[in-house]
Amino acid sequence: MSVTTGQNTTATATVIVDPAERTQALADARRRASQSALANAEAGETRRADRMQDARAIIERALGANTKLSISRDGASPTYIYRAIDVDTGEVIREWPPAEFVEFIAQQNKSSNVDDPSGVVVDEQA
Repeated sequence: MSVTTGQNTTATATVIVDPAERTQALADARRRASQSALANAEAGETRRADRMQDARAIIERALGANTKLSISRDGASPTYIYRAIDVDTGEVIREWPPAEFVEFIAQQNKSSNVDDPSGVVVDEQA
């Protein structure tokens, strides 16, 4: 019988793993992770394609079947301009905001020398 006082004794168990089994287990884990990543990527691509198809359908309903949407930023103001353009003729079918509004904002920015046009025209809050 042996007695030890004041010492911490911990039992350790040694597990012997076959290197071939370990290699196979790691390969299986990598394969499962790769398959999961591929499935997630394919699902994401499918969702993106569905969103693009939905967006095209909405634009087609709003603008017409033979049009394209052009989005540009006016250099004189912080306003974006949206144009529906006929694909065959290149004619602008619809534009919003109207050009007059964009010119008005640009003039207000020039006269007030501010980047934020809020409060320039109306000085009251609703």
